[in-house]
Amino acid sequence: MTAVIPRDRGGAYKEYPVIKCDIRLCVGCRICEVTCSAFHFGAVSPALSRIRVAKLEEIGIDMAVACVSCAEKSCLVCPTDALTVGEEGEIALARELCTSCQECVSACPVGAVGFYEDLPLFCDLCDGDVSCVRTCPTDALSNVDEGGESLEAFAASDGNPAEKRAAYVEVQGVPLRDSWAAGQRVDS
Repeated sequence: MTAVIPRDRGGAYKEYPVIKCDIRLCVGCRICEVTCSAFHFGAVSPALSRIRVAKLEEIGIDMAVACVSCAEKSCLVCPTDALTVGEEGEIALARELCTSCQECVSACPVGAVGFYEDLPLFCDLCDGDVSCVRTCPTDALSNVDEGGESLEAFAASDGNPAEKRAAYVEVQGVPLRDSWAAGQRVDS
């Protein structure tokens, strides 16, 4: 399958709304996971959430990770074309075409694709009223038009989704931790 990835008139990848987590503010409370699962399933369970918190206890960094609507759209590897790119850059699922092969879960380089009851879970921005952003107690989460970033550096990531999330967060967290160790303020 050849992915058709929306581009602007100049040929650059378009930016789309995505959930961004300010790693300096995230405390790993998992309220985002709770509200996401409650919004979509009416139940509280991290397994039902479309945003997941990576907690790197050994370096003291926590960060929520959701689909970043990356430039590569690696999840579109779907052998049945059950996944497409929607008008807002979101990943759209045609449930009737999904065979539960989980190729999309394996293909996501940052572990942002969940899987529950034979279907992949992608962040859909809660149809415009993003519950995790609204309820984040530290304002670490925001809904910004910055989708389309390249995740090529993580393309060779191996492991399960939790391990891929941890690797993605570690790349961002280690420099921050080092700056803290050097005595730099969080807001500097």
